[in-house]
Amino acid sequence: MSKVKEKPIWKFKVSGQHTSSTKSVAEARGKSVIIDEPILRGGTDEGPMPVEYVFMGLVGCTHVISNKLAAANGITFTSMDIDIDVTMDSHGTRLINPIDVPFPSVVLNINADFDGPREGAVKVTETLREYCAVSKMLQESGTEVVENWTLNGVAV
Repeated sequence: MSKVKEKPIWKFKVSGQHTSSTKSVAEARGKSVIIDEPILRGGTDEGPMPVEYVFMGLVGCTHVISNKLAAANGITFTSMDIDIDVTMDSHGTRLINPIDVPFPSVVLNINADFDGPREGAVKVTETLREYCAVSKMLQESGTEVVENWTLNGVAV
C-alpha cells in the first residue's frame, strides 16, 4: 500500500444551510451534521450546539495528534478517553456585549493507556498542545488550555 504524501498547506471546504432560526445542516466531504440549539434556547435539540462542535473537534484533534506523536516517540496508545470541561463567557452570543475571549478556560482530562517506554508517552503530553490545530486556535485566541494526563493509571 502506498503512503499518502500530505501537503503542508492545503485547503478544504465546509458548507451549510439554515433550516430554521436555530438549526443548520453542514457538510464536509459528503458527510453531514445537524447543528442546533437546546429547547431552552429556542431550538429543537436535534444536534449539538455550534460551540459543542468546536470541542468535539478538540477531542478528535487531541486523539489524532496524540497518536501521531506516540508513533514518533516509540509508543502506542491502546486506549484514550478525553473529557473536556469548558468555561464559556456567553455575553457575546447572548448579544449582551462583544467579548474578546469567549472561552476563558478549557480543561482536558485525558486518560490513556499505552505500550512502550513511559518517557515516550510523557513526551507526547509535553508536546501535544504545540501540534493540535484546534488547541492552538483556542490558545491563540486567549483561552487557557489545561491538559491533565493520566498514563497507565498514573497522573503526569
